[in-house]
Amino acid sequence: MLFGIFGKLLEVRIQIGIILAVFCGYWIKKLLFRTETTGQLKSPFAEDSRTPLTPLITDHTKRDETMKRAFTKKLASEKKWDAIVIGSGIGGLSAAALLSKAGMKVLVLEKHYKCGGACHTFRDDGYEFDVGIHYVGNFIRPTLIRTFLEQISDGQIQFAKFDNNVERLVLDAMSPLQREYTIASGPDAFENQLIKQFPDEEQGIKEFFRLLKRAYQPQGSMAYFAFKLLPLWFVNVLRFFGLPRRLSDFYALCQVSVKEAIESHVKNKDLQFLLSYSTGGFLVPPSRVSLPMMALLHVHCCEYGSCYPVGGASEMPYRIVPVIERSGGRVLMKAHVSQILTEGGKVVGVRVGNKENSMVDIHAPIVISDAGMHNTLLDLLPERVAEKSPAWPLAKTIRPSVGNLSVFVGLRGTPEELGLTAQNIWIHAGCNLEKMFTESLVKPLPELLEKPYPALLLSSSAGKDPSWKNRYPDRSTLSILSFAPYSEFSQWSGLPTKKRGDDYNTTKNAIGQHIVDQVTTMFPKLKNAVDYVSVGSPVTIEHFLVTKQGGTYNMEHDLTRFGEEQASLLRPESGIEGLYFTGQDVISCGFAACLSSAFLCASVILKKRYLLSWELFNLHRKLYGLPKGRNSLFL
Repeated sequence: MLFGIFGKLLEVRIQIGIILAVFCGYWIKKLLFRTETTGQLKSPFAEDSRTPLTPLITDHTKRDETMKRAFTKKLASEKKWDAIVIGSGIGGLSAAALLSKAGMKVLVLEKHYKCGGACHTFRDDGYEFDVGIHYVGNFIRPTLIRTFLEQISDGQIQFAKFDNNVERLVLDAMSPLQREYTIASGPDAFENQLIKQFPDEEQGIKEFFRLLKRAYQPQGSMAYFAFKLLPLWFVNVLRFFGLPRRLSDFYALCQVSVKEAIESHVKNKDLQFLLSYSTGGFLVPPSRVSLPMMALLHVHCCEYGSCYPVGGASEMPYRIVPVIERSGGRVLMKAHVSQILTEGGKVVGVRVGNKENSMVDIHAPIVISDAGMHNTLLDLLPERVAEKSPAWPLAKTIRPSVGNLSVFVGLRGTPEELGLTAQNIWIHAGCNLEKMFTESLVKPLPELLEKPYPALLLSSSAGKDPSWKNRYPDRSTLSILSFAPYSEFSQWSGLPTKKRGDDYNTTKNAIGQHIVDQVTTMFPKLKNAVDYVSVGSPVTIEHFLVTKQGGTYNMEHDLTRFGEEQASLLRPESGIEGLYFTGQDVISCGFAACLSSAFLCASVILKKRYLLSWELFNLHRKLYGLPKGRNSLFL
């Protein structure tokens, strides 16, 4: 009788499996091989659009003609637009460029006076600083994402690779226990380095890196992207049968924290720190960072090395904007979008400005938001429309990211004279990353200033960019980043830059000077070279990047965001007719992730959800041949 019951149960499972297989087969065929397009649009990858490399443009006036073209009613209204993009971050510009290559006329509107979002640079007092790009992952090897970037920039963006020791860590800084480690890059280099340094932990190290490799295997991590293109109802069917976790190690491990994974494999405290230090890049402590996300960061930036754009981060927007303009599009700055226009629950355009006598309504059948889901759903849309989006509950529940404190230092002298290299240097006042992160966000500022600042990241574009010495001879720069509690600066929220009063300047400059003193004590060559110091707070980020509470990354990058359900809801399609999303909230922070979000967004708009990937692959194959393996294609 027992075998009979098991037999019937088995038959039921087989029948359900057959039904599900047929069901999945039908929809996979429909989704992957659907070839309908919008109107007479062409494939953006029909031909190689790279052009011979041209010299770097160093004339700031000429660059500003592209980067600072200001909004006017005439420029914004003289054409009929196929799509409007809110925000000129790399996610917005890349989506606009891809649609432009397909033949659409796209208008990009940026609130800031300069385009590029976190990819823009600023100049002051003879120095130039990158505000968001301190390194990017693997753009040296010919991967799909690099081919995509080449095609939307005419192949004009070049990268300089870092040395093999990509980063340097200082623990218990400015104490008798101070010690340093370097992070090796290259296939398995970091793992082998740690085994030599901590031979007693060899088995745990090997097991941990095996776990990392499980998490970032392309067949698993690609499921994270695929979920954002499949219809939600279909995703829910897959989730009902538990298939995501069975088919993808990314989802099987997505709720495992970095802290949990590390502590279950190794015991040495310094080793635990070395394995988890990169989670600082997500601005959440290791206990709240999803292991697969840390694995993707590791393989992208460490296994295959980090690099830096030659000419600085502004080369990215500077080279992409002409591709948009070539198809009749425009990128206009000082254009504050105050509202997304709707009619009958459908998006029909945007409103620029919020004063009665200067508001301009611009219409288009498609609006793409690179402004973040918080801003889009909570501020730009009427609530009755916004709540129709599947992402609406997440916009109400996922917190804004933590903000950065940025100290920009101008230095007299060459990078060689000052000892500045391409290495990023992480300085930690202790050796417990979890504790340092928490304390830096909850301790009052006076208390923080009594001791060395808990955590700092030092980055020198002068040391990374081979073109720097020709552009800025005998000068160097250093950017110093740390966490900062928004609550300490919130009283100045909404006030114009440079008009926040003496108390604001005194507060931020006190922190900045404390940090500069700490850094110059540790690196004496810098002490007498300091010529310029400027400090940016979370309120600075809130003003220029228009993020909630000055968050560096829009939505917080904690464990819950990357679960099956949440990941499927944070997608290019908003669920509101005519409105689409691109940028950090769709996939994650980071240059490559924002490029990928733009690709997914354009795939949906062009009604080529998976066909566009095939078209990109075919072009990539023609240019570089078949890849040696999946890692060579995706990572």
